[in-house]
Amino acid sequence: MVKPDVDAHSVLGWWKILSFQIEFEDGGARADTYGVNPLGHMVIERDRMMAILTSAERPDNDPAALFEGMIAYSGSCRVEDGDKLIIKVDTAWHPAWIGTEQVRFFKVDSGVLSITTTWQIHPLFPGRMARGVLTAQHV
Repeated sequence: MVKPDVDAHSVLGWWKILSFQIEFEDGGARADTYGVNPLGHMVIERDRMMAILTSAERPDNDPAALFEGMIAYSGSCRVEDGDKLIIKVDTAWHPAWIGTEQVRFFKVDSGVLSITTTWQIHPLFPGRMARGVLTAQHV
């Protein structure tokens, strides 16, 4: 395991999620897939993290929509290169994530955390390369 360097300490702590958007590589347009005011938190410790994110407006009478309106996962984590958070997922809302390594790039500025995923074909937008862009406030 790679131990966090000095710069990595800025990512540690409890974070309230402010926004989550999908950014498309073919023009930079963004979509609020969990609404404009999502609910959620991330906790990042030296070697563990967990996150939950939901849409603020989820219908309570449709179990499938409830599942689609959230994301939650946890796992061991490490920081590499001062700006890369790598999570080895051991628990997730979606079973396909369990056992995978999720790579996130982060920046912290004035108590605001910005995280982006790698570019990938997004399941909600077949054939389009996209990445997740999350912002969170340190609490």
